[in-house]
Amino acid sequence: MHALLVRDLMMRYGRDNIGFVWVILEPMILCVGVMFIWSILGGHGKEGIKVVELVLTGYMPLTLWRHLTGPVIGMFRNNVSMIYHRRVSLLDLVLSRQSLEIVGTTAALLVIYLFLVTSGLAGGLKRLDLVILGWLMMAWIGVAFGALLACWTERHEVAERFVQPLQYLNIPISGAFFLVDWLPHWAQNVIMYHPLVHCYEVFRAGYFGDAIVSHYSLGYFTVCAFGLSFWALRSVQRIRAHVRLN
Repeated sequence: MHALLVRDLMMRYGRDNIGFVWVILEPMILCVGVMFIWSILGGHGKEGIKVVELVLTGYMPLTLWRHLTGPVIGMFRNNVSMIYHRRVSLLDLVLSRQSLEIVGTTAALLVIYLFLVTSGLAGGLKRLDLVILGWLMMAWIGVAFGALLACWTERHEVAERFVQPLQYLNIPISGAFFLVDWLPHWAQNVIMYHPLVHCYEVFRAGYFGDAIVSHYSLGYFTVCAFGLSFWALRSVQRIRAHVRLN
């Protein structure tokens, strides 16, 4: 796993300039840019929640999700030579790539948060345990769904064309830029079927504490995540027969 992580770092960022630091800088630049634009357009936020904090608690988990489910397209065919090493499996390729994304995005979150707190633009965390739990929930379901996407795009090339459109269509309903409590009652009942909404609600419950009303079900999310993980593991196991060295 360590060798695969180093290999991914070298292939993606090289040894020149700042190299692997881009793992952290890429999500930081995107998040800071969104914060700046929203701060100009969004004023002082809603119900006492600063725009900067809303973007931080929405865009960083969204960045983690996109990094775990976006670059997986063509993962197996691009690394097919590695599976001819007896000790390297397709699951190893998935876990090494996803671990790199999780570490980089987590580091970016910490750097941005510490900067905002020290500069007085954001307040402190109310419950660190829920913040960590929400982040790990997003990482879990992102890794599972990313593995599924890697298998689907390996087996069906046309599936690649649908990944990006579905990613953009998912943003408005994922909970990234709204709280469930802001929605009408009927919309709350509908949106709670989306597993990602529970990740955001837990993450924000830890960040804002009693300042907001959170809606989430850990039981429902766990069932969805376990089901998705089982499906992903079975798909990775079965896709091996379709991976060929071209």
